[in-house]
Amino acid sequence: MSTTSPLEASTSALAATPDDLPVTVYSPESPLAHPIKLVKEIFGDMWRCRELTWILFTRDLKAQYRQSYFGYIWLFVPVISTTIVWMFLNSTKVIQVADTPIPYPAYVLLGSMIWGVFTSSLNQPLASFNEGRNVFMKLKVPPEAFILSGLSKVVFELLIKMLVLIPVFAALGMMPASTMWLFPVGMACTVLIGVSIGFLMIPLGSLYTDVSRLVVTALGFAMYLTPVVYPPPTSGWAATLVQYNPMTAVVMTTRDWLTIGHSDYMPAMLISTAIATVALFFGIVVFRVVLPNLIERMGM
Repeated sequence: MSTTSPLEASTSALAATPDDLPVTVYSPESPLAHPIKLVKEIFGDMWRCRELTWILFTRDLKAQYRQSYFGYIWLFVPVISTTIVWMFLNSTKVIQVADTPIPYPAYVLLGSMIWGVFTSSLNQPLASFNEGRNVFMKLKVPPEAFILSGLSKVVFELLIKMLVLIPVFAALGMMPASTMWLFPVGMACTVLIGVSIGFLMIPLGSLYTDVSRLVVTALGFAMYLTPVVYPPPTSGWAATLVQYNPMTAVVMTTRDWLTIGHSDYMPAMLISTAIATVALFFGIVVFRVVLPNLIERMGM
């Protein structure tokens, strides 16, 4: 009977190991030369990093409220405070707001919630990319894991925020419309539009902080061009600006699906969502193509 020494066994194991590992071939050729292969790699990496995404999501979620006494209550503070401020301004006639199809507190609350989800979805890809840059600059970790983790946190916080709608509707004597099942669809479209813009921001935003500061300023201004806290004007130059604002259709349709059951803005919302879907795919591809250059520039 033949025997094998430990040294020979370990040598055989080492010799067999490379055959079991995936082989990565680096080439100066642009990934765009093989677009189908590039798309497969992108979605393959997203699928393979699902466990890492979950680990990052749970870690960040625990760390975010670890030293907070009120915990998840802080999620409701921005929406509720915005609602109270605009109710006060409207009741004291400091700002005259036209009649809304639903009670004004619910109108502002829903509008603020939808707009908050949009801004969070827009800012999260760049913020998550910057948070994980120290990791994937040193290790071969897909940056998409950090971005997907950040977006998972946005969705989780949205589900928590939606709980406040139950006591508000009960207090105002409101009943959801028969199309309330479309409300999550509208919120998903809102997240999609925000994420598509956020991905397009990463190449420049990761190199220049001016981009994120400019976006924060622009979003503060854009909120007042969107019928978040007031109904859309029907005449004048303000009506034109609001009408051609793509977020008008998103906010109005999503809010109408939950409250009144129909919306004249639905076709415009579907068009915006379709454009955002194409923009998101384009943004992901561009992000993956320029990623090596971004890592090189960030490491300088």
